[in-house]
Amino acid sequence: MRKIYTAFVLIILTTPVFSQLDSLKTLGEVIVTGQYKPQSVKNSVYQVKVITKERIQKQGASKLQDVLNNELNIRFSQDLATGGSNISMLGLSGQNVKILIDGLPMVGRQGTSNEIDINQIDVNTIERIEIVEGPMSVIYGADALAGVINIITKKPGASKLSVTARLQEESVGKEYDWKTKGVHTQSVSVAFKHKGWEAGGGFGYYYFGGWKGDSTGRELTQHWKDQITANGFIGYSAGKFNIRYRIDGLDEIITNPGNFTQKQTESGDSLAFDQEYLSDRIMQQLQAGYFVNNKLSFQAQGSYSDYRRQVFSTVLSQNTGKLSLSPAAGSQSTVDFKGITARATALYKISPVFSLQPGVDINIESGKGERLSNGTNKVEDYAAFITSEITPKNNKINIRPGLRFIKNSVYDAPPVIPAINTKFVLTKDIDLRLAYARGFRSPSLRELYFNFFDANHQIIGNPDLKAETSNSFTGSLAWKKITSQKAAFTAILSGFYNDVKNLIDFAASPNDPNTFNYQNIENYKSLGGNLAGSFNYENWNASLGFGYTGRYNQFTEEDKSLPEFKWSPEVNTTIGYNFPKINFNLNLFYKFTGKLPYYQLVTVNNQDVIVLAETEGYHWADLTLNKKLFKYFTVNAGIKNLFDVDFINSSASGGTHSSVSGTRSIGYGRSYFAGLVFNWDKK
Repeated sequence: MRKIYTAFVLIILTTPVFSQLDSLKTLGEVIVTGQYKPQSVKNSVYQVKVITKERIQKQGASKLQDVLNNELNIRFSQDLATGGSNISMLGLSGQNVKILIDGLPMVGRQGTSNEIDINQIDVNTIERIEIVEGPMSVIYGADALAGVINIITKKPGASKLSVTARLQEESVGKEYDWKTKGVHTQSVSVAFKHKGWEAGGGFGYYYFGGWKGDSTGRELTQHWKDQITANGFIGYSAGKFNIRYRIDGLDEIITNPGNFTQKQTESGDSLAFDQEYLSDRIMQQLQAGYFVNNKLSFQAQGSYSDYRRQVFSTVLSQNTGKLSLSPAAGSQSTVDFKGITARATALYKISPVFSLQPGVDINIESGKGERLSNGTNKVEDYAAFITSEITPKNNKINIRPGLRFIKNSVYDAPPVIPAINTKFVLTKDIDLRLAYARGFRSPSLRELYFNFFDANHQIIGNPDLKAETSNSFTGSLAWKKITSQKAAFTAILSGFYNDVKNLIDFAASPNDPNTFNYQNIENYKSLGGNLAGSFNYENWNASLGFGYTGRYNQFTEEDKSLPEFKWSPEVNTTIGYNFPKINFNLNLFYKFTGKLPYYQLVTVNNQDVIVLAETEGYHWADLTLNKKLFKYFTVNAGIKNLFDVDFINSSASGGTHSSVSGTRSIGYGRSYFAGLVFNWDKK
């Protein structure tokens, strides 16, 4: 039975000094991720990327992947077996990317990929996205080895009452009808603000009718998806005190219909084996802050998440149409993950030069289900951390060192995690940032205890895994020039280096080559650099970026003649023009993802041989337009995937996640969309 979650939610920012937010709006893009207080991107000791709700609307994004897909250092792949999307960042897999909602972590890694499916987040609830590249382990703990993606949800503005609604229709390649094919997106939200009170909520519906591609019969190349999301918030702010509560709900069905078998039963019948992946998530947040005085403030955050995923397999008779449960081993399963996060910090400004922030961080995740080795398993992580900020009176230098002390219930956690971030103001327009961090990623519940067997996957958890650790270095040189009220220019040169120990990956069982388990099998490195720039002049806005990332070649340890890194380029650009007289804008979003070379071990004439393979590069572009109609409506329309990309060639062997031999799924071809947005505010 489908669930529709309704509630009231009050959202707190991830800092305790809420009353100062309005005074910071003039500083440009205000960020909160990892900050002592809300501040501009320019003043942050971290190099932070910000994606605004205006850009999300201009892209006509129906899911979060549409938004992030255009960013340098971020790549996606489709998991055709389970219907999810896998992300990588800075050359590291998605297990190393911490996904936060208003500063608190998501729980519920899906499928066999052990990653959060970001498309389970309703894109219509997003105010902005803050991306911090590089380890944030001191502040946010495990899984932040590659960086943090913080989803900041929408909050009431200056209006007493606001109503927003959205309707968008999109083709899936050449496939579309208004009921069963295409992408159908609807959402509505209401926010109320009176004196110190805020309240509101929203509802979203996302339907993806699947994509046939080259499939025949009933089978789909990309699975059918039916997704309902809901949220609510309520909160109160009175002078120095703030408290907010938020709840988010997800109900998702992914359906994978099978073809009728050629092999006949004794009765002459043909059977089709269908699978459904049913996901339910409820995430509750409670955050509060107390501003004592200009020197001392406190903040407390807590969240409780319940994520349930069920695999439901059925058998369909072609002759009779009768539907029955599949009796095959592993065809029915349910797993339930629960997560508790509790954080508390104090911010004490000892002097104008020196500030101190101590804190505690508790994360408890438990899992229950027949695919977990003991039926029920739990991982408890307790940490204390302390950071400080040193800012001499000339404001030319900002130094932020930090330490995190960890105790874990099941694995040998690093006893201390250090980090130091620095920012130097070289001139009025040029800033230099340099940072070192010791990152770590804890083994997940899935990697420790999850056992998964079906026709395509045979994976066994390993309770003896060690934590991944890394030594990571990042740096950037940023230039920003505002020549007038009509013109602004920016340029950023940045680089990163990650050296990861005890990387967790799949390893074939020596007793059965078709069975895989998780092992600390190798060390890994990633190295790269980016050059990006942007300009805004009158009605024009444009950006251009180039990235080059090297991924470690593990076989160089066996054969020193092989290169240590395999390199892959990326290029992205956005170009937009605004016609203010007619309230119309036109935008182009483009990204080139270069070929990804790698070495692999193959057997030739009964001998193991190291060969060079590669995944093909591809171009992706979206062309969109937005037109304001009357007072309350905006029409958006456009073409996605202009280069008509669906599959790219890959010589990957597939490992435990085979999709289509010799190819990798990227998209479903060129598609078209049109939508209508309604905004009404009462001041």
